[in-house]
Amino acid sequence: MHLFETEKGDRWVCIHCGVEEKEMIEQKKWEYIFDREDQTLRCSICGKADYDIED
Repeated sequence: MHLFETEKGDRWVCIHCGVEEKEMIEQKKWEYIFDREDQTLRCSICGKADYDIED
């Protein structure tokens, strides 16, 4: 999960949305802060985690 600083506050973005929304992120000049691997975090764009955990 990637953390970005945006005009509306910090937002987590999953790996998939980071790739799909790369142009939007660059256009809005979101500043990359850091990555964190944590399955409890949810993407601010799609609402999902980076990966699904299988039981």
